[in-house]
Amino acid sequence: MKTFIFLLGFVALLQAQTLDSIIEYSLGNHTSLKSMQERLSAIENQKSISRNFSNPDLSFTLNDIQFDNPSDRTLEPMQFSSVNIKQKIPYFGKRDAQTQKVESEQRFLDMTLENLKSELAKEIKITAYSLWEVEKRVDILDSYIEITNRNISLNEAYNITSSNTHLALMSAKLALSEQKIKKSSLLSLKNALYEKLSYLAGEKIDDLELSLHVSKPQSLVFYQEKLLNSSALHVKDAEVAIQKAQLHIQELSSKIDPYIQAGYYYRENHPDYASISIGASLPLYGSEKESEEAARKLLLAKSFEENDLKEKLSSNIAQLYEKMQNGYGVYQIITRESMPQIEHLFELVEDSVKNGDTLFEYIDVLNKKLKLEEQLIGVTAEFNKTKASLDALTGEKL
Repeated sequence: MKTFIFLLGFVALLQAQTLDSIIEYSLGNHTSLKSMQERLSAIENQKSISRNFSNPDLSFTLNDIQFDNPSDRTLEPMQFSSVNIKQKIPYFGKRDAQTQKVESEQRFLDMTLENLKSELAKEIKITAYSLWEVEKRVDILDSYIEITNRNISLNEAYNITSSNTHLALMSAKLALSEQKIKKSSLLSLKNALYEKLSYLAGEKIDDLELSLHVSKPQSLVFYQEKLLNSSALHVKDAEVAIQKAQLHIQELSSKIDPYIQAGYYYRENHPDYASISIGASLPLYGSEKESEEAARKLLLAKSFEENDLKEKLSSNIAQLYEKMQNGYGVYQIITRESMPQIEHLFELVEDSVKNGDTLFEYIDVLNKKLKLEEQLIGVTAEFNKTKASLDALTGEKL
């Protein structure tokens, strides 16, 4: 029974992984996200710190040291030893303002993490689609290499010695060599893409279960309305919130923070006593107002950046949508017009390929068919890559 369960687990590991399962695993385990997760954990400590008072000042004083007899502390009443502690007390909501800024920074990190996840998911999708494209092109090349080999053998079997037949055979063999070279390059690219996908996935990927289709895109309005879900826009909005919190802190900085100082004074031959002082730092030189004005200008700059990002993302969505629409149109032309025509032409030439004089024409049609099928694969892959980029802009991950 244990052996059976082990075999089932082993078979499951050997099965090709789906794109969704790869993305889900990566978003939960990829090392590039862990540093941001640790920073988010650290921000909780910062929230606690923001509620604290500043550290008190502690001082020790020896007063009225006589040079003639430094060790004698009984010469006069002014000779004392004291311990003093001084505590600054923030008033006017300054601790609340600090906490608000930390919370804004926490949201910024949250949104940055979400944006990183969106970008990671997009990279995984685009890499997977490139891998699908390469594997499909290899499959096509394999079939074309087989067809070309078969027809070269068929024509050689007839042992026709005409110059046209000889040239056709040489041309076919040259085309076969080009196909093999292309396949070798594609296999190398395939291995490289699997390595990249393994890194992005955070685990070893040896096989991928993926089927790509081209469907009519949603309307442009559909994608524009989802712009508010953009994680990149949320990151910029969080930056604006941080700057607003900073401005609020600067506005409060001109408010006086009082401090309390208490001391205990020890005297050798006279009674001990204590003292209490209350004071405050005076904002006399206008530094706080200058800092507040600078913070206000920085907030305005961040707001402009946010508006610019909205316009940029809206433009990017429109561009990607137009690209996707074009891909869909090209796909329709190839599948409905070009492919049926080339298939019919290929059938006609293939029926007469036994005559050596038609081998030239056969090779030409075969190359056209190969290029058309590669174009169809490329259009399908590019359409899905464009959609992956659109999804990332609108906050989609899966």
